[in-house]
Amino acid sequence: MVNFYNNTHASSTFYPNTRAAIGEVDFREEMYDMLYTKKRGADIVYRRAIIENGVPKKCECTKHNRSGEADRDIACSLCEGMGYYFKDYIVKSYINHSQAYAIYKKIKSIGESQVEYKTAYFEWNFLHRLTGDETSIPNRFDKIIQLNKDLAGSIASPSTAREMYDILSVEPYRLDNSGRIEYYRIRIISVVDKSFLV
Repeated sequence: MVNFYNNTHASSTFYPNTRAAIGEVDFREEMYDMLYTKKRGADIVYRRAIIENGVPKKCECTKHNRSGEADRDIACSLCEGMGYYFKDYIVKSYINHSQAYAIYKKIKSIGESQVEYKTAYFEWNFLHRLTGDETSIPNRFDKIIQLNKDLAGSIASPSTAREMYDILSVEPYRLDNSGRIEYYRIRIISVVDKSFLV
């Protein structure tokens, strides 16, 4: 196949890097560039739920009460009140406010409220690099935690959580219906966690 825009041959059969051959934007490279080269990304904790048979592996603390849920008043030392086991990973992400939040009026009348949704962006292979599992994808049981920073912009030591988010939806962004995943766009919502209050 001949691309008449720059007189180069581009074919998935003969030229594996067709995007570079025809001058298309590589969103994987753009995401890496944004997170690392331009340093727009920040270190966050990605709290990965340990899944067994499609559901999170329940903590022992859930077996001691009638509801089968974690005790929110006295946080368990193993699951921190979540009710299931998890692993924490530090990973680069870019988190922004939704556009609706940015243009919404800041001063509200009595009775008005607005839920603060945000969007987190991750590289296409971030979970594979963290867990070593090629089939890992984000799920709704995972959490995202923003950490407090020191004056230099590094993670404060000892590390303390600034805000925790639940995952509302996971969108693997593709350029077409069957194309490769370019990056993950994850809608998140802030949750109040008593253990964060000082």
